[in-house]
Amino acid sequence: MPGNPLHPRLNGSDYLMLGFDHESRRLGFSGNSCQILLELAAPVTAAALQARLADVYRQYPVLGARSGGWWRPHWRLPDRAVEPAEVVVHRLPAVAPNGLFNTPLNTGRGQMIRFELLEQEGRPAQVLFTWAHALMDAPSAEYFLSVVGRPELPWPAPHAEADSAARRGLLQQLKMARRNIDQLDEFCKAPPRTPAHRLRGPAEVHHRVERFTAAETEQVRANSVRQAGILGAAQFHAAVSMVELHALHERMGWASPSYVLPLPVGLRRKGCVEPLFSNQIAMLMIQFLPGQLGSVEEAVAHLKTQTQNTMRDGLLQSGIVLAEFSRFLPLGVYMRILKMGLRGEICSLFYGDTAAVNPALTHFLGVPVEDFTHIAAITPSPGLGVVFYSFRGRLHVTVLNSTQAATDEEAVTFAAGLRARLLQP
Repeated sequence: MPGNPLHPRLNGSDYLMLGFDHESRRLGFSGNSCQILLELAAPVTAAALQARLADVYRQYPVLGARSGGWWRPHWRLPDRAVEPAEVVVHRLPAVAPNGLFNTPLNTGRGQMIRFELLEQEGRPAQVLFTWAHALMDAPSAEYFLSVVGRPELPWPAPHAEADSAARRGLLQQLKMARRNIDQLDEFCKAPPRTPAHRLRGPAEVHHRVERFTAAETEQVRANSVRQAGILGAAQFHAAVSMVELHALHERMGWASPSYVLPLPVGLRRKGCVEPLFSNQIAMLMIQFLPGQLGSVEEAVAHLKTQTQNTMRDGLLQSGIVLAEFSRFLPLGVYMRILKMGLRGEICSLFYGDTAAVNPALTHFLGVPVEDFTHIAAITPSPGLGVVFYSFRGRLHVTVLNSTQAATDEEAVTFAAGLRARLLQP
């Protein structure tokens, strides 16, 4: 594997995603797997995709790896060549069952990715790509998918460990990690209360996508500049999401003393998608009180203040250091400690903003890509999530709900409210 150590290590973010997978599976959900759905101008054959994947697996043995190691957790690479799983063709009715989006990967046997072809009545041909979130984040997955679909692209450089904690002394690391714990203790003075396990029903996650026209996208961007200014679009989207989340809680009759939002912050150099197989993110933890969510303007002002305070106090870096320490804990213990910090609630909303889709995703095995959907993983707590991204200059928002946290009708109403608030804050 070019440029890879024999056993690529998991960084703190990788291990966090592995912990979420452990928690989801423990509660009967399919695990922490994410998906990308491509709509194509014409079908591709299973044989052509299978042949291409065989080349990719030979280039990247980590695709058949398993996690392991008590000390310095790492990917255990297979000791012999691994063949990709069979590409399955699903012929679906006009309304596709949610089962395809809730089928777990067999990561215990080294299944880190899966490809399926969907033929659906009245819809374009589709390719469904599923990957273990512990293996890579969304920018890496988009990059990887472009290489699978376009054999003329060069093989990208793979995994590189992001261990910023190693450059500091142990005492300094412990002090920094303590700052992050103190922040969580402060949050617990008004702990969040999510609707996780509010309903009886199957352990499934459903999704729906709000697609904006070019004109609507420009309107949202103008609102972002007017409301958030230098904070940027991602923070505007986050503020709107939290205001609408509070409105959803009020409609549910599910009052929460506060709302905690982990705001992902990319650790890559600007414009860079490498390393390929890794989660290069940190979490900026923000807490909102209900009185700070009366309007988008109030939410943006609070988000700005919290972000400035967090950066001033070095809490982003302390969070990275704490994540690096945490990867030496057994997964079950790690998740119990993480939930204990916020009294059982991991956060109030899973939020992601991947910005523009990788521009190389124009064709897949010679066929033009017509549309693109991110389907993210969310843990049972909080059981609600949103992902923002833009494809060919048009904003898309995927809204996700656990069927045990919010009904599909509530999720549809939330998605419609989010759309309306983005257009008219």
